[in-house]
Amino acid sequence: MKADPSLEKNEKALQGLLSQSSDFKTSDFAAGDRRYRLFYLDTMIELAVVQDHIIRPLLRHTDVTVREAVSILDYSETELLSVASKALVEGKTVLQFYGEAKFYLLGTELKKERSINTPVNERVLRGSNEALIENLDTNINLMRKLITTPDLAVKHYQLGRRSNTKVAVLYLNSLANKDVLKEFDRRIGRIDIDYVEAPGFLQELIQDKKNSLFPQILVSERTDRVRSYLMDGKIAILADGSPDCLIVPVSFWAFFQSPDDYQIGWLIGSTFRFLRIVCFIIAISLPGAYVALVTFDPRIIPFEIALTLQSSMQYIAMPAVLEAIFMLVTLEILREATVRLANPVGQTIGVVGGVVIGTVVVQSNLISTMMVVVVAFTAISSFVIPAYEMRSAARLLSYPFIVLSAIFGLIGLVLSFMLVLTHLARLNTMGIPYFYSGLSSDTIKDTFLRGPLGSLKKRSKESLAQDETRIRDPRGWTK
Repeated sequence: MKADPSLEKNEKALQGLLSQSSDFKTSDFAAGDRRYRLFYLDTMIELAVVQDHIIRPLLRHTDVTVREAVSILDYSETELLSVASKALVEGKTVLQFYGEAKFYLLGTELKKERSINTPVNERVLRGSNEALIENLDTNINLMRKLITTPDLAVKHYQLGRRSNTKVAVLYLNSLANKDVLKEFDRRIGRIDIDYVEAPGFLQELIQDKKNSLFPQILVSERTDRVRSYLMDGKIAILADGSPDCLIVPVSFWAFFQSPDDYQIGWLIGSTFRFLRIVCFIIAISLPGAYVALVTFDPRIIPFEIALTLQSSMQYIAMPAVLEAIFMLVTLEILREATVRLANPVGQTIGVVGGVVIGTVVVQSNLISTMMVVVVAFTAISSFVIPAYEMRSAARLLSYPFIVLSAIFGLIGLVLSFMLVLTHLARLNTMGIPYFYSGLSSDTIKDTFLRGPLGSLKKRSKESLAQDETRIRDPRGWTK
């Protein structure tokens, strides 16, 4: 529907398109022989900008065009009412003067955002303390300040039929693989949904296997981490209203890496990296291994330890498998209560609840003391994993390990590992192998361990970067 030369008719039409919203306002003024009307949502605009950069210039310059008079960069024109209504909800002021069937769309949006703080979910030991926030433009600004090259490309999308969520895709044009970009563009372009909640909706809608426990897209709020992945030729996805960034494609090993590994010596960084992978194995298998040993194969346990286990389990009527499941479920309930409650109360519930429940279940002979130790060590091991999604996957994986170990003993434990490895080997991320791409001869130096910088000459295989060489002559001064 096109604009009408009548200001009153356009006002009624825009009011109808905006569902009779109470914050839709109009303002009339005259400059010379011209009669102007402003249409705007008073909850979305900066009034000072309207007065200083639209009304005053038009009153001062009565013999020039609107484009020449107003001092606003965000300027466009349209004859469509639908375009004008969309501009209004974006915070723009729509200008029309009587007798002309045209709208002038002027950017006057009110910008309110929280300040840039340190990362909340990813603790920084060394490196940048700037974290992403909910404003998309500010996040792009942060990334452009960190990557000062015209090679950084930003592509915008609008997802959601009703929400019109703004999404930005960042990549380095000379590094990102064109086939991966094309596949990503195909997937995100075919999303047909009313409302997009980032990053959760996007993560589920574009990943390869939606039913896998293992995360196939990395989520980060650290700007330095996003920069490092962009420099590897990967793609970063930012959404308006979310302080998180999605990284694709990534391998299984990326979830055990931390930017802090590269801020310290490679020997220390390698130790911490290896420790995280060992803790992941402990988190998924320790309760199952305990159940298998005490239920089927106690003779494998050294005699002194077996005596200790026997004394702790002497009056316990509950089978070991039920002990493990009961304690893990109790731990999950405590963890969820700690997260959902207000911060001071949540910390109190976590400490008091853990101590009280642990003491009561042991003294009442419901759970053995050794099972409390096993579950506590399992929980601590899962907390060592840097990525929240991988921590959650490790906690949930422990349950099938327990069940198979309770049925088949140590054979069930081995079978569980085989099933997990088979599943990982079959997973893809954006059509690229998820697990074994990090085990090639060039990139294995940055998976289990963090090798010296001089040995990390190749970029990760899963990124399929156009330029595979990352480091050429790092210590040229020694020649």
